[in-house]
Amino acid sequence: MAEPHHAHRPSADRPSDPGDLNDPQPIIWMRPERGARGPVPAYSRERIAEVAIALADGEGIEAVTMRRIAKELGTGAMTLYRYLPTKEDLYAVVIDQALGYEPQEPTGDVRADLATFARRYRETLRRHPWLAHAVASRPVMGPNMLRGNERDLALVDGRGLSIDEMMQVVNLIRHWVTGATQAETAEREAALRSGMDRRTWQQRMGPYIGELLATGRFPYLDRMVREARYPSRDERFETGLAVLLDGIEARFPALAGRRRG
Repeated sequence: MAEPHHAHRPSADRPSDPGDLNDPQPIIWMRPERGARGPVPAYSRERIAEVAIALADGEGIEAVTMRRIAKELGTGAMTLYRYLPTKEDLYAVVIDQALGYEPQEPTGDVRADLATFARRYRETLRRHPWLAHAVASRPVMGPNMLRGNERDLALVDGRGLSIDEMMQVVNLIRHWVTGATQAETAEREAALRSGMDRRTWQQRMGPYIGELLATGRFPYLDRMVREARYPSRDERFETGLAVLLDGIEARFPALAGRRRG
């Protein structure tokens, strides 16, 4: 007979991996925070997630282990497994808490509402540089994510779109913002690792670029060097967002203009 799932004890370094798809353990959101009986818990999922988010913001998501969290809280790692038994439980709660929830009521101007949604989401991801990758690789269905999904879909409701089309619009914006923010984060991290800002990098690359241009085989690179303005991150984001919204309105004309009545 196979050993019961609860007999496997996680290491003190990090939560255990989730079991297979036949694991009878319900997902974290279906499990109560505490039992109906017994003493009041010393900690909570929210408090554990707060510490984990602070670690991830300061050192990267790789720094988030139960051992590190327990050290910050002044307790033993095994104590925290009572609240979040697996690595997936921990990451699900951490991601959902980092996403947070900020209300946004539809104004009737769908384009303006979607722009606000995109900027709001970008700011959330920028507050937590690790979050864009975590969301893309570990989709969760926690309370904040679900409430946010209801909020965002409401922005494009009432214009005759099917639920599939509404999801396409919302997910397109989320995915684009996620990718754009990941690119921003990678650029900043590369500058920190190398110790070079854009101007210093350009000066270092100057001789190499000069040799390439002298071959005459890179006309667009030549135009980039001579003509490109290289706008700021915010300007690039706003330009990309405008192009994206133009495309959404072209594909779904019902979303253009203010909603009447």
